[in-house]
Amino acid sequence: MIGFDMGGTSTDVSRYHGSYEHIFETEISGVSIQAPQLNINTVAAGGGSRLFFERGLYKVGPESAGADPGPVCYRKKGGTLAITDANLVLGRLLPEHFPKIFGPHENEPLAYDLTKQAFDELAKTINESNKQQGVAEECAVADVALGYIRVANEAMCRPIRALTQSRGFNPKNHLLSIFGGAGGQHACAIARELGISVRA
Repeated sequence: MIGFDMGGTSTDVSRYHGSYEHIFETEISGVSIQAPQLNINTVAAGGGSRLFFERGLYKVGPESAGADPGPVCYRKKGGTLAITDANLVLGRLLPEHFPKIFGPHENEPLAYDLTKQAFDELAKTINESNKQQGVAEECAVADVALGYIRVANEAMCRPIRALTQSRGFNPKNHLLSIFGGAGGQHACAIARELGISVRA
């Protein structure tokens, strides 16, 4: 079984096969740590991971929008586009099913309109860049949002491959067990990417 826990700022991945896997040495941000610990790989990709367009490339994170101000849809001044915004504009998050706890007074719903406006501006920037590169076809907002989702999904597949394929295990022979507030929005796409059977 592969445990996949996607939260706001990062995703944690672990593998379980009858017992918990331990490691005795690891390195975090260049610091070597020698102590017994569970073998959990963490990647800076979560619902709050910021979206960038740099040198013609889509980039997700590792910077996080955080909880305050958070993604654009949180309605707070200084909010930045994040994976949560991409899921919202794609219809994977429904504002009517969320409590009205957003905005400066924490009494408003998620802001689809603000998110759509921010993605309109981003899509315009991307299309202008593509035009300069000789690409005539324009990207719609949904194409742009889905592009960022795919980049984030690939970033989250990497630690799973590190725990499976790089150690001789086939990921398709595992169950993918999803946790975290954002996990359900990405689980099926990640399972398909890894060859894991998706069942309803």
